[in-house]
Amino acid sequence: MKAVYQTKYGKSDVLQYGEQSRPATKANEVRIKNHASSVNPRDWMIRSGRYQLQFLVPSFPLILGSDFAGEVLEIGAKVKGFKEGDKVFGMKNPSEGLATYAEQVIAPEKNIALMPKGISYTEAAGIPLCSLTAWQALVHKGSLKKGMKVLIIGASGGVGSFAVQIATALGGDVSAVCSQPNESMVLGLGARKVIDYHQQDFLEGNDHYDIIFDTIGRHSLTICAQLLYPGGTYVSTVPSPNNLKAMVATKFKSLFSRSTRKTELVMVKSSGSDLTEVAKLIIDGRIRPVIDQIFPIQQTAQAHDYSRSLRAKGKIILEIQ
Repeated sequence: MKAVYQTKYGKSDVLQYGEQSRPATKANEVRIKNHASSVNPRDWMIRSGRYQLQFLVPSFPLILGSDFAGEVLEIGAKVKGFKEGDKVFGMKNPSEGLATYAEQVIAPEKNIALMPKGISYTEAAGIPLCSLTAWQALVHKGSLKKGMKVLIIGASGGVGSFAVQIATALGGDVSAVCSQPNESMVLGLGARKVIDYHQQDFLEGNDHYDIIFDTIGRHSLTICAQLLYPGGTYVSTVPSPNNLKAMVATKFKSLFSRSTRKTELVMVKSSGSDLTEVAKLIIDGRIRPVIDQIFPIQQTAQAHDYSRSLRAKGKIILEIQ
């Protein structure tokens, strides 16, 4: 099969396009003809050898990529929920082998969901990792309920754009932090209020929140606690030592006091069941993938460089076939 791969760590020029061995299918796995993938920031962090969980990354030759969207070609002997010809999407973590920058993908059945009808493979490929990160941050970590006030930091990015939509769809009152050029897009996704970080420091505002979701990971509970209601939750995507310590400490304190302001970390997990919940919201028209640009798989290096620039509004897609 054709794939984008690397044989050493480095800048985007280490990425090559060519033939790689087709992986075998295990009993609990599905083989997928992969039509599209996407670029996530962790891809270029892994590529350069600077990912926080680099020890989980497969060995060389390394095929990057987490998101996939395609058609089922083959099912393992123990697979019950899918059949050949199904249109599916999902994601893989480093510990699951990554390898979605490729014409074929092998994934465990539990990672996969049926694609919502009415969307393309390129749209579907922009959904899994970012929507799952947002869903797990808000629903599993933040215990989002209708009427809660939610602040999304980094609202115009891949994770942030889904977080705004998911929080809104589930009844949250959403404020968003992004730059002024992205304001209309973020308001269109459902945010009630947008804070332009070039003009205003959100930390100096008078609003308070039940959940602060920091998709950028540049803040902390210590910095944001003044904006949280008692019992509120600060959720970060970055497992820094300080965040890990705060998570353990506040979780313990919360056993004795409901007013404890908590730190939670979201390390996205592959989950077909969570992705199915996201798909329901897509089918209902309550959320949609925001796509910035589509690159052919042969231009993955350029797609990485564009992602690294942090200028993308929404998702960067790789079209594979």
